[in-house]
Amino acid sequence: MLHNKLPSIIQPERMCREAPLEGNKLTGQMMLCDLPNLSKDILSPKETLVAVDLIFSVDSEGICCIKGEMSADVQLICQRCLKPMIYPLRAEICVSPVVSDQQAEQLSVQYEPLLTNHGEISMSEWIAEELHLALPLAPRHEPSCGGLGVSNAKQEKEEPGSGSKPNPFAKLVYIK
Repeated sequence: MLHNKLPSIIQPERMCREAPLEGNKLTGQMMLCDLPNLSKDILSPKETLVAVDLIFSVDSEGICCIKGEMSADVQLICQRCLKPMIYPLRAEICVSPVVSDQQAEQLSVQYEPLLTNHGEISMSEWIAEELHLALPLAPRHEPSCGGLGVSNAKQEKEEPGSGSKPNPFAKLVYIK
């Protein structure tokens, strides 16, 4: 349906209901700086693009559903070594638009509710929310980056008394 620039406001239920059998496709990009409250957690340049690929449709039970992915390669701080790292941020979504909490409670378990405001939703707010939920709790390089905790683990494995500092617990090893 759309390419490159995404609309600022959409009507998700209407897009689902008007979709052909194969669904209504919405594909585009949005700059990271246009996403509210997300930039404080991410160190990436403001020009970083977030790719959005969504399909709006109606399932076999007549429920409006939106499936797809939102993704960006962002720069975060590794919590092991405290250095910047590139993290492939991906948010897989399977939601259904609702207008009330009561409607959300009645929703099938396979869908997460997407609360709309009078049938409309701000794309930038929605994308920011989905990506924020996909952020790791403690980002870290994989495999181990040799951060601060790794050097301490090496010292613990060494024989007592072989390090440069005396181990205050070394005497406990020999107590039986």
